[in-house]
Amino acid sequence: MKFVPLYETAAGSSLYALASGMIEADSTSDAVAQAAKSAPAGCRTGVWPYKMISGVPDAMPATPDENGKQYNVLAQPDGASGSFAPNGQVFGSFGVDAAGMCLSLERFFNYRLGLIPTDAKPAPAASTTSGSSISGTVSSGTTPVTSGGTVSSGGSATPAG
Repeated sequence: MKFVPLYETAAGSSLYALASGMIEADSTSDAVAQAAKSAPAGCRTGVWPYKMISGVPDAMPATPDENGKQYNVLAQPDGASGSFAPNGQVFGSFGVDAAGMCLSLERFFNYRLGLIPTDAKPAPAASTTSGSSISGTVSSGTTPVTSGGTVSSGGSATPAG
C-alpha cells in the first residue's frame, strides 16, 4: 500500500503537514517506521494512506506485527491547504490494517484522514534532516517536492476512497 509521510510542523505543535514522496509499505506501522527515518528533529511522524483511484479500498489484512496496533486519527477538514490535526478518534488494526478505515471514511467525511501511533515519540535530535519544521501546501496534479513546497495528492483535491 502507498502512504505519504506526515510530519509535525514544529515540535509539540500537534499539527501535521504532508511531506514529499511516497512510501510503499506492507502495513501502517511499517510506513510510520520508514517515514520516521526522515522526521525533523523533535517532531512526531504519522502517515496518510494513499489510493490514487477512487472507490472502496481493497481489504488489507493486518500483518502479524501490525495486528493490535492503535493510531490516533489526524484529520484535514479545511481542505488540501489545511494542516492535519488530531480529531479525538482512535483506529485499531484488528484483523485488517487501520489504513483501510481511513480510506473508507475519507469519502464519508469528505476530507483526508491520517494516522499517528498512539505512542508516537518525537524524532531524536540527531535526525537526518536539517530543518526542525515542515510546512507546505497540497495541490492536485503536481509532483511531490521537498518540504516547504507543493506536495501532490496525485489527483483531485477531494479524497480518494
